[in-house]
Parts: sequence; structure tokens; C-alpha cells
Amino acid sequence: MAREWQQTKFKEYVMPDPVYYQSLWAVRDLERMEVRLEELKREKKACSSSLICEGKHTSLVSRPTENHALEMAILEDRIKAIREALTIVPESYRTFVLSNIIFKTSGKGYPNKLWRVWKQRFLYQVAKNLSIM
Repeated sequence: MAREWQQTKFKEYVMPDPVYYQSLWAVRDLERMEVRLEELKREKKACSSSLICEGKHTSLVSRPTENHALEMAILEDRIKAIREALTIVPESYRTFVLSNIIFKTSGKGYPNKLWRVWKQRFLYQVAKNLSIM
């Protein structure tokens, strides 16, 4: 796998490497998150808390409904953050920027190098939206 390089021409969009890579991997995980969110929405289980009772003491074992709702909320927030960040990229560059990030396609097929600037801005906005920058 080729190493990912940040564009450093525009200093205001340069991120610390760990933040840059977190943004990259969040975008690469977008499809899985969307599939998982759809699975969670389809599940129509009526779950209730499981309790263990021993004499006068009751212990809570799990909260499946709460866990389900929490997972859905987190996924919805992450997906929304990435999709909102994508709106800053001009439509003509969106597919290519996502393809470069998710499928690691090279930029050789695109007529100019401006897509790199949009990729950097997009990833910067993803980091801001996910509150990691």
C-alpha cells in the first residue's frame, strides 16, 4: 500500500498525521457504517433489560435497547459528518476524491491536480466535523 501524503501547500489545512489518518480511515469506513446503520434500522427487536435477581439485590446485566440506540446515534453522527464535509467539494471532484480515498486509485487518470487540494480540504472538514481537529 502506498503511503498517503497530505498536501502541505495550504498550511491552514495541514493536520497532525494521527488526525489525518483518522479522517482517512473514517471515510474508508463510510460504506460499512452505512450498511450497519441500515441493519440496525431493520432490526425490530423489542428488547428489554436483562436483570439478575439474588434475594434482595438486583444486578443489571445488559441494556440491549440502549446499546442499539447508542450505536445507531453514533453511526448516524459519523455518517452525517462525512457527508456534510463532502458538500464543500465541487460535484465534479467528489467521485474522484472518494475513489482516491476509499479505493486508493491513483490520480494519474484525472486531467489536473486540483483534486488533491479538494481532498485535503475534505479530510480537514471531516476531522472538524468529527471533533478530532
